[in-house]
Amino acid sequence: MTPRPQIHTEIQGDRLVVRVPVSFRKSGGRRQIIAPPQGSALPASHQPDQTLLKAIARGHRWRDLLENGDCSTVKALARKERIAPSYLSRVLRLTLLSPAIVEAVVEGRPPAGLTLTKALAPFPLDWAAQMDWFA
Repeated sequence: MTPRPQIHTEIQGDRLVVRVPVSFRKSGGRRQIIAPPQGSALPASHQPDQTLLKAIARGHRWRDLLENGDCSTVKALARKERIAPSYLSRVLRLTLLSPAIVEAVVEGRPPAGLTLTKALAPFPLDWAAQMDWFA
């Protein structure tokens, strides 16, 4: 078993040098620094991609509005939400993601290839194929 990196401090001349093991993760188009929790060499749990989560939630809300009859068409809903119908349609597709992928996104551990940009592009409807597609 490989030892986990630890936080190290040392004095070099008149400077105090602190080495902290961190990892970098791209989230919502931004890079985040993931530092280990205090007193631990284990990496911090990943935070969910808020941009992707928000898009999935919007897709489900919009689907509900269409299914309940609050809006009769995608065009009418897009007009009401003041967004392009094509964007609304792409976000609606997120309601077709497999429950396992949605759960992974909520827990902050989505498949490595899953970004909002890739999720808004056409993807397979078969849930097993989606895991391969976004891997």
